Amino acid sequence: MGLFREAGKKFEETKRSFTGGDGDEYVCRACEKRLTERYEHCPHCGEAAVEPAA
Repeated sequence: MGLFREAGKKFEETKRSFTGGDGDEYVCRACEKRLTERYEHCPHCGEAAVEPAA
């Protein structure tokens, strides 16, 4: 599964370079990963701790 995670990370980096910003509007308070979309559970750690970024 590491291959897909790395590919997703590269895709997000490329997308951010084209859009001109990071676009991170949410953050997981459990693992501190920033997210561009609202999730019920963090796609990185699985915790239900996704909140709007301050």
